[in-house]
Amino acid sequence: MTPADGLDLLEWWFPVVSWGVVLAALTAVAQTWIKRIDGRFAGSAWLPLPAAAIAVIPVGGLPIGRWLHGLNLGFSLPFLGLLANLWVSPLLGRPLLDTRAVRTAVWFGAVAGTALYPCAVGLGSFDPYVLGWSSPGIAALAGLVGAVLLLRRNAFGGVLLASGLFWQSGLLESNNAWDAIVDPIYWLLSLLNLFIGGLSIGGLGSLLKRSRRLTALTATVALLLCGSAPKQPPPSAEQLDEQWAASAAGLERRAMAAGNDELATLVRGWQIPPDAGRQTAIRIPPALEKPTSIDTPDEEAIWSDFIAIRESRAESFFQLAVAAAQAHGRMPTRTERAVPDSASRPRLDQQGCEAIRLLYRTLRENPDHERAREAGGWVRREGRWVWPEAARRLDKAEEFSPRFGWLPRGRLARYEQGERYERGRWIKPEAVRRADKPLAVAEGSRFASDHWQITSSADPAETATLAASLEEAHDIWLQIFGSYAIEPVDLERRFEGRGRTAVRDPFAAVLFADRSQYVAELESLEPRIGGTLGIYWTPRRTAYFLPADAAGQEAAPLATVHHEATHQLFAESRKTSPLAGERCGFWAIEAAACYMESLVPTAFGWTVGGRDAGRAAAARERLVEDGFYVSLSELCSLGRREFQADDRLPQIYSQIAGLADFFMNGEGGRRREAFVEYLTRIYTGTVDPDTLARLCGVSSANLDDAYRRHMAR
Repeated sequence: MTPADGLDLLEWWFPVVSWGVVLAALTAVAQTWIKRIDGRFAGSAWLPLPAAAIAVIPVGGLPIGRWLHGLNLGFSLPFLGLLANLWVSPLLGRPLLDTRAVRTAVWFGAVAGTALYPCAVGLGSFDPYVLGWSSPGIAALAGLVGAVLLLRRNAFGGVLLASGLFWQSGLLESNNAWDAIVDPIYWLLSLLNLFIGGLSIGGLGSLLKRSRRLTALTATVALLLCGSAPKQPPPSAEQLDEQWAASAAGLERRAMAAGNDELATLVRGWQIPPDAGRQTAIRIPPALEKPTSIDTPDEEAIWSDFIAIRESRAESFFQLAVAAAQAHGRMPTRTERAVPDSASRPRLDQQGCEAIRLLYRTLRENPDHERAREAGGWVRREGRWVWPEAARRLDKAEEFSPRFGWLPRGRLARYEQGERYERGRWIKPEAVRRADKPLAVAEGSRFASDHWQITSSADPAETATLAASLEEAHDIWLQIFGSYAIEPVDLERRFEGRGRTAVRDPFAAVLFADRSQYVAELESLEPRIGGTLGIYWTPRRTAYFLPADAAGQEAAPLATVHHEATHQLFAESRKTSPLAGERCGFWAIEAAACYMESLVPTAFGWTVGGRDAGRAAAARERLVEDGFYVSLSELCSLGRREFQADDRLPQIYSQIAGLADFFMNGEGGRRREAFVEYLTRIYTGTVDPDTLARLCGVSSANLDDAYRRHMAR
């Protein structure tokens, strides 16, 4: 066993040990209360030990402690130390933690929790939880406090020192040091103990002389918190849609009776139609928008009821989204993440794609749903929700124009008058170069959107169009493939309000004035560039495009922009291997980009996929009518060079578009999560030719048959 294996083993068993301590403490609490009633029935002082052993009993292949861990009740090490003190001390005949140590533990829990939790839920402008992500940070502070306490012969110092060392060594599942030293139950019970004992040091001291009774109270309330009845599960998405149909019919009748056809039409068309073998991507408005036609008390009442129903639906959708984000199996260990997939590697039972889909359903109903906005990565600035990158620019006093992008405040008015600021000086309108004199790329203008920095030698209007198309691709990609960019456990934290979205540097793109400039600049990188309409060049981490009107020559259509933007988003939205797809699995990289070509605008946003959309229609024709098909086992074994050198490449491109639709939408999307996970492993370099079949739980031959049935329907 390697050192890393030992760390992984400890990390996996820590929740089991934690729940063993909790079960033992609850047993000791029960004995304490039974003794007060009739000591004959209290049982042996050793009874907590078999109670603790319950946590290691296997059920369904997992210890009971791991099943209890699924309740998402994480216990900090100081709190576990208090609970252990309760039932271990009678066995030893002396306390693990003396009165002074218990007093310090209570004060520490109260102070640390008060410093963390109120601000973490939104009070104040700073969230101290972010300090726990860095190393040494909070862990070092806890260790320093622990060392000082130990020097003063306070036993609680050892607990704090161990907490910091455990987290620093990676022995705990959480990546945030705060979770190692304090938890909500520990904090609340510490406050409760202080309140009962009096807020003075003397009052607390008199209370803590009865340390066993104090810890019994702590464990009793913990039992109430841990064992409380679960909330009634929210209705399913299908049930919510059925409930909406009944409510909408009444609202529509009222709107018609009020003579407001616009409102009646809005209510009638609000429900997103069944996907019918496609995914939906939703255009989220910045805020609730009331139709201008609503101007009577009756219409206001109808609108208010309409919004109330939507807000209720939004809350139910978000509860479903949180449950989906939590529904992942155990995370792979450090050793497993560092090596290619193998048959023994555990399969993730994650629902990240579903969690994100439900998140956007939430925001369609209520664009101001705060928890959903934060889980989706938005932040609030100037009374509206924006991406973190836009918030950073707003904080720098910049302003945005769809025509000119982000500009330092004060420049927009002069830009609108035709002036430009280039190389440290203002250029008058008459001196600005015109489209008939294209600039060299190196001298091109700069256009900053929320997520892209575009260098352009093309017309400014074409640049603005490209920026809008790229941002559209970003918004849709997040809804379709967004779970790729974040590990399941981190996604769960974000949906529970415990995670934060980091600000990233902008993606790079170049827009050329015409095809001749495009070919001249890129031919040295890609000899076949003349046959392309756009390209993402991985070594330079830059996407290159032609404008929509390239001097009368064929230009890059919107589908090409979405295709290349998809390559860029996959390559740069998380840490990836520079050799992604070089050894095997390259087809899926291209398949995902082809899938994003199938966008169709709708009233609510877009649909993505479908056997008749994009290149998938040609795949169906070639399979059903021509009998052309390359098996998945062969495709999955091809690296980039073998794939691109294949004589059947045009037909294969059609087929992989069909395969992408199959994995994303076939049989109700049952293999969607597996396909996104497959892409993750390709891009992180932990893939082999059999990975996809193992993730799907069936053989490649069975997947071939299922694909044929999907396309032949």
